[in-house]
Amino acid sequence: MRTLIVSSYHGDWTPKAEPVREMVHEFSDCDMVLDTRVSPDTDLKGYDAVVLTGSPNLVSRSQLELPFLQFLRRLDLPTLGICYGHQMLAHAFGARVFEGARFIEGYDTVRVLEPEPLFHGLDEEIVVMESHREHVDFDDLDRTGFELLANSTTCDVEAIRHIERPLFGVQFHIERSGIVGRAVMENFLRFARDYKPELQGRTL
Repeated sequence: MRTLIVSSYHGDWTPKAEPVREMVHEFSDCDMVLDTRVSPDTDLKGYDAVVLTGSPNLVSRSQLELPFLQFLRRLDLPTLGICYGHQMLAHAFGARVFEGARFIEGYDTVRVLEPEPLFHGLDEEIVVMESHREHVDFDDLDRTGFELLANSTTCDVEAIRHIERPLFGVQFHIERSGIVGRAVMENFLRFARDYKPELQGRTL
């Protein structure tokens, strides 16, 4: 299989995307492009999955690429957004992203509400690395088509899944979460490998 990684790390932040690429490459061939290089017209033929990286940018301050936002709105491939990528994915479908009272940094315990498919084989509580100031508004999930998969005491929306499209987001950094993060990535890419649109109740 082949995965497209869309990186929102620019300039001096570019090396931050490398751990994501290394993790994806354990399970899939992959290419990486900057979010400035994608648009609604981006050809995704030949790809089985998309992974969206984190970023130092803030969605609530409109630090985003509009063509990237439009690209996200048309995605039908299995997609996993990480941190900023998670927030952008939710925002693309109308969810509010807001700046919290403090920057959350370090390991945190996340409670898994729905194990399949991202958290297959993992405990009901997992320890992962957080590094974010912004949050997806829980109250917006229903009207945007996303359901909640996990939460924590510091963040109401730790993981989401779209109810019609194969789109997922995690607020935490799986590329910095050791064996737990690796398991989440493996689960996602296994889902992407086996994904059959005709079996999901919709024709893409």
